[in-house]
Amino acid sequence: MRAGERSSVERKTVAIVGFGDLGERLVRRLHPQRWRCLGLRRNAHAVPAGVEGIAVDLHDAATLRVLESRAPDALLITLSPGERSAAGYRQGFHQAMEHILAGLGRHRPERIFFVSSTRVYAEEGGAWVDEDSPLAFADPRAKAIIDAEAALRDFSASAVVLRAGGLYGAGPGYLLKRVSSGHFHPREPLQYGNRVHRDDVAAFLAATLPGGGLAGQALPGVINLVDDAPVPLQEVESWLADALGCPYRPPAEASGPARHKRVRNTRLRATAYELLFGDYRAGYGDVLHRWMAHSDREDGLDLH
Repeated sequence: MRAGERSSVERKTVAIVGFGDLGERLVRRLHPQRWRCLGLRRNAHAVPAGVEGIAVDLHDAATLRVLESRAPDALLITLSPGERSAAGYRQGFHQAMEHILAGLGRHRPERIFFVSSTRVYAEEGGAWVDEDSPLAFADPRAKAIIDAEAALRDFSASAVVLRAGGLYGAGPGYLLKRVSSGHFHPREPLQYGNRVHRDDVAAFLAATLPGGGLAGQALPGVINLVDDAPVPLQEVESWLADALGCPYRPPAEASGPARHKRVRNTRLRATAYELLFGDYRAGYGDVLHRWMAHSDREDGLDLH
């Protein structure tokens, strides 16, 4: 573009409610000349450069009216429970979602994404599930998330619920700390886990927002956001122990049955999105490479 010319590309606005790690990763993937990024969180100053911080309280609907006035083209919603009780989940998911939707008023963004969880599925015996599988209405914590999903989908036909598996990729994380300290799941029974790297969540969002490579696709209302390899946690822990040079000495057997499921990602693959980290080996290999490359570890975990 020559000096004096104005860009013909209209700058769009994305609002990220519950701005945190996923929001930062998404922002890094958006071109600053194409996107204006709003980070809505309790502490408006805890956002990186290039993001406009806006202070909101998800428990106070009045503070979220800024969404209607700013009229974002795209909206990303990430929520968490204030506490681990059923009431904390109800307040952190369903009630917070109702406040967000009320704050939008008459405005309808082109794209709305809600990062939900595979916890909503009722399956506990290790069978395969997809987006049409029965949901865990009897679990009050899961039901709070289910109700938040339903409220959003009733609000906007363009909304997309992303049921994410276990998120990893931000530092060593819980599992690596467990393995390095010698804590493992019992050998039996096998317990399957489902996971997705945080960079894949951000990359998928960036690809499907307006202007992204997959923006022209009509997305289904619910997508399981997991990698290609749901595998037993015992396999992941054994692999990590070997990678870390730690002895793998799990207990022989658990005292009760495992509660687990295997989640299909068929709809995700149908979007033509190519996973950056298709399985735990690729994902944790990246985590270990970046983490071990730093001589000063802020978390204080010493593997040696």
